[in-house]
Order: sequence, then C-alpha cells, then structure tokens
Amino acid sequence: MKKILFTSLLAVSFLSLSGYQLYEKRAKASEDMKGFIEPEPSGWVDYSKSLNEYMYYRTQAVVKNDIHILWDQYPALKDNIDLRQGVNGEKMEVDSLNEGLDLIDANYDIESYERIKVKTINENEVIALVHGSIIYTINDFGSSGGEYLIKVFLEKKDNQWIVVKTDEYTISEYKDWVKNKGK
Repeated sequence: MKKILFTSLLAVSFLSLSGYQLYEKRAKASEDMKGFIEPEPSGWVDYSKSLNEYMYYRTQAVVKNDIHILWDQYPALKDNIDLRQGVNGEKMEVDSLNEGLDLIDANYDIESYERIKVKTINENEVIALVHGSIIYTINDFGSSGGEYLIKVFLEKKDNQWIVVKTDEYTISEYKDWVKNKGK
C-alpha cells in the first residue's frame, strides 16, 4: 500500500512539475513577443533595406559556400554562436546546405508570411522580427528551403541600421510561438 501511495505521489509531483514547466515555457514565449509592432512607413523603409541587405549576403554566402561573404559585411555575427539557441547560426546553414547540394541561386522574401515587426530598445537599437522564406535553387532546378522566423538585432551606426546579432527560432520555439500567436 505504501508503495502505491509513494508511486502515486511521485507521478502527481512529476505531472505537476511538467505542467508548470510547459506553462513557464509558454509564458516566456508570449512575453518574448511583447513589444513587437509594425513600424511606421518611414521606419519600415529603413529596416527593410537593412534586412534585405542581410538576407542578400546570407543567401550569397550559402550559394557560394563561403561564410566570409556574410561575415565580411557583419563581423559581429562571427561571435557568440549558439546553435542550440539559434543565435548567429548562419555558418551551420552554409555548411549543411552545401553537403551534397550544388546550389546555383536563391530567392528570399522577408515578408512572405507576415510584415516585419520591430521592438525598439532605444533610439540606436531595435530588434526586428522577420517571418519570411528562403528558397535555394539546385543545379538540377530542384529547390530546397522554406519558412523561417528570426529576430534580427539592429544597431544604428553612421545613420544606418547594421545587423549585430541574429536569433533564429528553433523548432520548439517556433511551435510555442505559433500556439501563443493564436491567443
């Protein structure tokens, strides 16, 4: 009888903790999205120009299998790489998409899923939320790629927005984002 009671107590404790962790994770994802808004038209022009430039160099780095194409433009992306968290993971994309694929072209759209949103940190720092797509063309005219959701950290330098960090949503973060978006 004591074994059954102890086992039941353990099971209830485990389920309670699991539920709390899931709640905590969803609350964090929801909190993470607070403050992102569509920018004013004049800001949209500046942000989208900088984001398109980043995507151009990112896709060129992948197609040409040379991460330095991106890193020469955005040296800060070489630092603080954390693939488990999706931070500055462009090198992994270059490496993985060039294993067995002969890429010849790329197309991207920074707003194929929704308009960019921006969270202002201060007058010289913003975080852009980009929900777009990248499609790479393979030499047999097949394709590879798809949807992405990424936070791009921008700093204003010499009156221009420069990418200093990227944080691409991992699969679990993306699933949480989708669940919370509907709320």
